[in-house]
Amino acid sequence: MEKPKPSSQFDKKFGLFVKKKRIELNWSQADLAAKVGNNYQNISRLERGEISPTLFWCYKLADAFEMDFSEVILEFGYKPKK
Repeated sequence: MEKPKPSSQFDKKFGLFVKKKRIELNWSQADLAAKVGNNYQNISRLERGEISPTLFWCYKLADAFEMDFSEVILEFGYKPKK
């Protein structure tokens, strides 16, 4: 069986982080999409780990979640599997 690429591990873990924060705030994907200036389809793809977040996405998400950018990175806390 092929070992998952580190980027796909990152994308999935980040997606779960975004979904968790969105649910904590009781927002739909459409609510979050409106706050970050995107569409719910891309939020869904991000949450499933199908697309990689850019720094711009991270800043927009931090703003929507009313967090500092550094808080998003620290709370997310990705550590690659070896």
